[in-house]
Amino acid sequence: MEMAIDREDFDFEVIEDEHFKLVRTTERLCPQCNSPVVGRPNKIFCTSNCRKKHSEPTRNSYSSPTKRRENREFFDRALRLGEELYAVLPNQRLGFMKDLIDHARLGEDCQLQDILSNYKLLHPHPYHDTHLFPKHSRSYCTIAQATSNYCKRFWHAEVRLVVYNKVGYPYSGVVK
Repeated sequence: MEMAIDREDFDFEVIEDEHFKLVRTTERLCPQCNSPVVGRPNKIFCTSNCRKKHSEPTRNSYSSPTKRRENREFFDRALRLGEELYAVLPNQRLGFMKDLIDHARLGEDCQLQDILSNYKLLHPHPYHDTHLFPKHSRSYCTIAQATSNYCKRFWHAEVRLVVYNKVGYPYSGVVK
């Protein structure tokens, strides 16, 4: 049984003051995603997902010196391989590429497999990633791009499939 509340039952007196100033509270922002926080006055995060993500350790190279060193070693090796490719005479580069792919297909050097199929090395930004190109010039391919071109031409397959041994050797045309 509900009781109807009548506004006439309450006496409200409106006090107007000329010196009263409306104080505007600052909008609280979530430290994780910078969206406005609504709710309790002591609430810090907008959602429980932001609260959980904020407490997780970051795993990128900006905050981890170990990860930064590993990335630097990885891309330095890729750059050295690219410079080694272009140090070889042009008529011997296909042999160099074949030996490199054969070594990667053995599976003993996992980092080499990762370098030859790395997305960032296969698709570098032409202006922001010039440090990935041999001699820091876009006119040269990265080692992953050169390997990809080789695999497309001779294996008719993606470099990732060739390097990780997912496709067989190409038909050479020689009958035994």
